[in-house]
Amino acid sequence: MAMQHLNTADAWTPEDYGKVLNKAIQAQSTAFKAASLFPTAKVRVNFPLWNTDPAAGWLDELELIVPTDGATGQVVCTPSKVGGITTLSNEIADDTDPAIADAAAAGLANDIAKRIDAAFLANTTAKANNGLLSVAYSTVDTGTEIKNEDPFIDALFAAEAVGANIDSWIMHPDTAKVLSKLKKGTGSNERLLERTIDGAFIAGIKVLTDPQVDADTMAWGLDSTRTKAVLRQGTEMQRFDVPRQDAIDVRGIARVGFAFLHPESVVRLYDAA
Repeated sequence: MAMQHLNTADAWTPEDYGKVLNKAIQAQSTAFKAASLFPTAKVRVNFPLWNTDPAAGWLDELELIVPTDGATGQVVCTPSKVGGITTLSNEIADDTDPAIADAAAAGLANDIAKRIDAAFLANTTAKANNGLLSVAYSTVDTGTEIKNEDPFIDALFAAEAVGANIDSWIMHPDTAKVLSKLKKGTGSNERLLERTIDGAFIAGIKVLTDPQVDADTMAWGLDSTRTKAVLRQGTEMQRFDVPRQDAIDVRGIARVGFAFLHPESVVRLYDAA
């Protein structure tokens, strides 16, 4: 008897399980937590930019108003493919409880999310979109260590100076651990990194941790409205028979890209000396 949709669980069809993979990526990936999700069915996305306003000026009565032009631009994002596959014998697939195929699928989703974040936090990654380290970001010099909240305040104002608003910090868990032990000031018991039921915060901004943040970066400050995580339609988790091995293949595929619409709104906190 051949496998067909009639005798295959709905979770294995691309429509259903692909949605599960999408949700897993969005729930686990730092990139998708810090950026705005932009779903697309297209091979490439062109994000329009308004770069320069038309000029205005003070005028005398009846003085001729000279027309001026604005300037436009675009950021082009072509999502790249990330995926994996694992082969399971039919014996282990049939005899395990809970089903090992489900665990393998969850494991693939988890590693796909890690691969996405590694590229997002890197400079360049072969076959993937360029990441945060590749952009012309704004800099806050922290020196060799952060001792108080001042660098984060500086970062907030650096973003505001270019019209942006930081709404998340990204840092290595080790950095977050150090900051969580610091107090806001001498004699204060209030911690620099505040932990609540809603998460961790510094200067009122949510902290995301990721072990793939590079060793030189204390933190990234991002405005999610100006950073896009592009998820192309076609994300899928599928199961295939492998007759010659009496086995099944479990394969996960996602197509993901990053678009930094305003590089100066990205603030990197690090020792710039």
